[in-house]
Amino acid sequence: MGKEKTKKEKAKKVLQIVGSLFLSFFIFYLVYKDQDPTVIREELKQCNLFWILISIILGALSHFVRALRWNQLIEPLGKSPKVSSSYIAVMIGYFANYLIPRAGEMARCGVLKKTDGISFSTLLGTVIAERFFDLIVLLLFVGAAIFSQLDLFTQVFASGTFVGDSLLKLVTNPFLWIAFGVVVLLIFLFRERILNSTFFKKIVEMLRNIADGIKTFFKVKNKPLFILYTLIIWVFYFNMTYLSFKAFEFTQELTVSVGLSTFAIGSMGIVAPVQGGIGAWHFLTSECLKFYGIEEGQALTFAFVVHLAQTLMILVIGAICFLSFSILQNKNKKREP
Repeated sequence: MGKEKTKKEKAKKVLQIVGSLFLSFFIFYLVYKDQDPTVIREELKQCNLFWILISIILGALSHFVRALRWNQLIEPLGKSPKVSSSYIAVMIGYFANYLIPRAGEMARCGVLKKTDGISFSTLLGTVIAERFFDLIVLLLFVGAAIFSQLDLFTQVFASGTFVGDSLLKLVTNPFLWIAFGVVVLLIFLFRERILNSTFFKKIVEMLRNIADGIKTFFKVKNKPLFILYTLIIWVFYFNMTYLSFKAFEFTQELTVSVGLSTFAIGSMGIVAPVQGGIGAWHFLTSECLKFYGIEEGQALTFAFVVHLAQTLMILVIGAICFLSFSILQNKNKKREP
């Protein structure tokens, strides 16, 4: 029974990886299938790589600041990992996300557990706390994007263009409300079975971990520094998109407000359950740029270049960090009696 269970778990993981990879590249294919490769090549020739390099540097620095911020959440637990160890763990985590979506959080906790002997579940709580604060900042960026162009967004939803018409049709669909009522009724009828199910218990455990993780913020010694680190991370994230506008002639004149919108909407693609936002980020970013008058081919070229640059940065640094971690682990094993 144990071997069969292990085989099933392995098969499930393989299916998850293959399924998410298929989904990401299928979305990518749908986004780019009608594009003329020669048009994209011509736009690439005119790309100013200096600004792309700046965005790559900002990306690497943002992950370093993330390691500094993570250490602040770990210190109240009585542990003080080296910044280098935390940075290696963070980059391996991002690297892992390109293999299995959302696996990065687990991977970086596992790395730091081995290097510094800190409890995995405790580290996971700190990562959840990080994600909670990142979500707040992302929502602030979305709000800033909307309020900085309130007239424009009001006009969009009023005219039924872009997402407005689709959203209106969705919320007024009677079948949606019927389905919602059926789900509520089923939950009520089978509430005892649901409450005793393994799935429900896992959700409760996850919510407890989130609560415990958020509590760690109140134990942080230097809260203003933690908030400063958070702002620096997201300012770097934003500029990775906004400064990339300067790399292309067709986006050079776009404003900070457009940068806010593009960054906020594109970030939703990174949250999608696909490796590194592949396909989803390209689609959302290009659609947003098209909304501001950028031609489809140009918008897709921008999305392709910016995402590729950040992906290569994560894969290269992540691979170096993974090799460093492996070498360190082998040395530690040789020292053991």
